[in-house]
Amino acid sequence: MHALGNHASVNGKAKRIAYVSSEKFTVDFVEAIQEDRVTEFSTFYRSMDLLIVDDIQFFSGKEKTQDNFFHTFNTLYQLGKQIILSSDVPPKELHGLDERLISRFQSGLTVDIQPPDLETRIAILQKKSEENALELPSNVIDFIAANVTKNIRELEGCLISLLARASLENRDIGVDLAKDVLKVIINDIRTPISIEQIQKAVCEYFNIPVDLLRAKTRRQEIVIARQIAMFIAKETTNSSLKTIGLHFGGRDHSTVIHACQVIEELIKNRYSV
Repeated sequence: MHALGNHASVNGKAKRIAYVSSEKFTVDFVEAIQEDRVTEFSTFYRSMDLLIVDDIQFFSGKEKTQDNFFHTFNTLYQLGKQIILSSDVPPKELHGLDERLISRFQSGLTVDIQPPDLETRIAILQKKSEENALELPSNVIDFIAANVTKNIRELEGCLISLLARASLENRDIGVDLAKDVLKVIINDIRTPISIEQIQKAVCEYFNIPVDLLRAKTRRQEIVIARQIAMFIAKETTNSSLKTIGLHFGGRDHSTVIHACQVIEELIKNRYSV
């Protein structure tokens, strides 16, 4: 939410910008009532070019606050100003809010914001490493990205802690040091799995040589084993479809996509292999 406000400010799209949580909006409104400053309160928010309100689900049950915000919303909307709101659920699932507010919320663009995926986390770490003039080994980046999944702040915190530990203890940055740092931050540490490990495990299960996964054979038991290995590689590694295909005898990405679709269908229909 702050990034949106900063972007609007830097690009000159809005001169007067206000960011406020729904709780602070409510507290300030109550104080305005107590001090007979409701007009001043309303004028302030209704004079904004961009109003950003975080966690609007906390307006639930606060009837007078909702009424004031409804009129603030309408004023800004009629003036052609911009309003950005956030909540932990889509507008239609907000409970305890006036229907006329929910109707207004649904009239705008709704975007579902999820935590960054693995590829994005890797890209963020690479970018932050460049900004710090640091060359992090790819296996360290993969390890951190695989284990820090909640948000970007935590990701940056791990990187800063890693750099600090390496400097203070005069140690090279490697997976072992990364493990030590992450133990303090998260409990469940996972080591990234390789495509070769996946191939070996699948072949042990089916009791077939690993080389057959890379061969051109179309024997049914080999094809199924190959497709399962491709599917697991796609789900559990950060490798691209092209890279996965190369590990299976130079097959192209479309073959990997087909393999994943086959296995997904088997799982969906609860077939046993």
